[in-house]
Amino acid sequence: MDASRRLADTIKSFHLDHPDASWNELREHLIWVAEGLLACAHDVHSLRDWGDLYEDVRTNLTEIAATMPLSVDQHEHVAKAREVMSAAQMRLQGDSVPLVRIIRDLEGRTDPSLKLSANEPLSLSQSVSAPELTFEALSALYMADRAQDQKASTLKETKVCHGTLATSLGGLDLRSHSREDLVALRDRLSDGRMPSTVNKLLVKLSAVLTWAKDNGHLVNTYDKKLKLTKGLESTRKAFTQAQVGQLMDYANKLPETSWKRWLLSLGVITGGRLNEISQLTVGDVQTLESGITVIHINEAGEGKSIKNKRSERLVPLTDGAYGFDLAAFLRYVEACKLSGSEALAQIGYKTAGEWANQQAIPAALGDSFTGGLTFHSLRHALASLMQVKGVPTVHAQAVMGHASGTITFDTYGSGVPVDVIAEMLRGMFGRCP
Repeated sequence: MDASRRLADTIKSFHLDHPDASWNELREHLIWVAEGLLACAHDVHSLRDWGDLYEDVRTNLTEIAATMPLSVDQHEHVAKAREVMSAAQMRLQGDSVPLVRIIRDLEGRTDPSLKLSANEPLSLSQSVSAPELTFEALSALYMADRAQDQKASTLKETKVCHGTLATSLGGLDLRSHSREDLVALRDRLSDGRMPSTVNKLLVKLSAVLTWAKDNGHLVNTYDKKLKLTKGLESTRKAFTQAQVGQLMDYANKLPETSWKRWLLSLGVITGGRLNEISQLTVGDVQTLESGITVIHINEAGEGKSIKNKRSERLVPLTDGAYGFDLAAFLRYVEACKLSGSEALAQIGYKTAGEWANQQAIPAALGDSFTGGLTFHSLRHALASLMQVKGVPTVHAQAVMGHASGTITFDTYGSGVPVDVIAEMLRGMFGRCP
């Protein structure tokens, strides 16, 4: 983010984009900011990162005071905001007292021009309410806390979705929102969008609202069961078992030294995502003490990425499944090692997808090829096969990378040993038509 954007964000965060705001309005907003800094939870391993972030904000405030045309109230507000950010840094060191004292001091201060005599009642016009908590403001707080947990691609998508939601919700104060407000939002989002796209936006909304409630920003949320249920039929298709066999036959006719052969073969027998298979290294192909050969799908290494933490897994390679030749694959892996290559792939992820979807799959299937069949359809085909064969859900989730919890190197998240999964796959593939 460039310097001008950082300053603009700081100006907005501290209500300085409202030049007509009174001292009391600025004070109330700063109390809200300070209370958020005091209440925010931090992972112990991220304290240094948060300290750097707070220092950057404090530096931005210093630059604003030195360069911006501010009113007297705004200058006082900026000075106090710098104190808040310094106190927030001390809170990261375990000392919350300075931040608490600032909040108490701000709570006890008012604009002298608004002071009333002891016998004069406070009129509604003289009272000051807390600043509106719009989705845009809530999104900024959420992203400050959670952005570091998201991958670059996910973060980009989240920002786009949040922008759409902020535009649609406008100035709605989420502290007082109702179910009707969110239903109306869903209706607005549905105009011109596919139901699946609307639901993706609503998932992003729920993530922010849940976080806000958990962190004390909201008391109530009304987003449960908000997603659309009609019109969600998937356009993705699964291969038939006969078509899967055709694909493996096509792959087996490719040279043993060609990565394209193993790209298709691994997709067939593991259901791995295209990027998961494309980024495999020689170290990700492992033979365990039990003699079972697996691929370790992970993001350890430069440029590697998986969908989420639950996607990390060990998937057994089933020799003979649809004609898969494990010995030939291991010879390919060994050849990569001898050549000094860490990567198994000879082509990039994008090129691999184009080859598989536009050339290999249509060529392998011939007249049985129809639109909607892609490399990802192999994943659907394996999931469908496991469902038909009555594979326990927890076993299927482990293979597909949907298991709940974090896996270890020898068991899945649910505690299912790799050899149990390997035996399940051998039995299932052995009974395939």
